[in-house]
Amino acid sequence: MATVERSKEIQLVRDYVRNAKREFDGLALYTRRFDMYPFDMMGLGILSKAFSLANAIFVLLGAGLEDQAYGLCRSIVECSLNLRYLTEDRSQLWARTDKYMRFAVADKQYWMHWALQSAAGTPMEAKILEYGKQWGLTPDTKGASKHWSGEKGFAWVTNLKDHPLDGDSSTDFIKKSQYAVDYYQTSSYIHCYSTALDNFWPEERAQFSIEERSKQPQFQKVLFMVLGYVHSSIAYTIFGLGMERPQVFNELYSETLQSMAPYERRFS
Repeated sequence: MATVERSKEIQLVRDYVRNAKREFDGLALYTRRFDMYPFDMMGLGILSKAFSLANAIFVLLGAGLEDQAYGLCRSIVECSLNLRYLTEDRSQLWARTDKYMRFAVADKQYWMHWALQSAAGTPMEAKILEYGKQWGLTPDTKGASKHWSGEKGFAWVTNLKDHPLDGDSSTDFIKKSQYAVDYYQTSSYIHCYSTALDNFWPEERAQFSIEERSKQPQFQKVLFMVLGYVHSSIAYTIFGLGMERPQVFNELYSETLQSMAPYERRFS
C-alpha cells in the first residue's frame, strides 16, 4: 500500500480512538466508593491503559516499527481479556475485581523476598522487615508466579467462555481463531521467537547490516486489532459499570471498520 494511503488508514483508526475518548469522557462519570465498587477504579484504569497503548502503537507505526507495534497489540488484547473475565459473571464482579487488585500484594511480596536477599546482613534488612510488618507483607515469590485470576491458560479459557455481550456470530470457531491470531501469534513477537524474525533475517552470503524496520507491512493487521480491542474494552467497561452502552460507540466502530481498506494478504 502506498505511503499516502497507509497514512490515511492509520489516521482513520487514530481518529476513532480520539473520538471514542471524547464520547467516553462526555459521559461525565464519577467513581464510587472503592470498598463497595472496586470495578469503578480497576475497570476504568484498564480502559485508560488500552487507550494509552493504542496511542503508543500509532507512534510506532509512524516510525515504521510495525513489528514492534504488532507485539504491543497483545497488551491491548490483554486489557480486553481482563475486562471480559472481570465482567463475565455479574455475581462475581466484586470478587474477581478484588482478586485482580490484590495481585499487587503478591507482587510486593515477590520484591520483598528479593530485597531481603540483597540486603541480608545490612541495616536495610531491618527496614525492609519493618515495612513489611507495617503493611502486612511477608516475603514470598510463589504468589506472583501464578496468573492473578488463578486460571490456567487464562487467555484461552477467558476467550472461550460465554459472555453476556457475545453476539450470535461469536462461535467457538471464531473465538479459537481470535485466540490464535490475536493472542498466540502476537505472543511470538513479545517473546521474540524465531517465527517473529521474518522481517529481520539477513541475506545469505551477503554483507550484514542491522535491520531496524519491518520489511513486510504489518500495519493493517495492527490497525484492525487496535480498532477491535479498544472497542471491546469500552463495551466490557460500560457493562461492568452497570450501564447501557450508548449507540454512538457502536456507530463509531462500525463506520470506521467500513471505511478501512480490505486487509492485504501477504500470500494469496
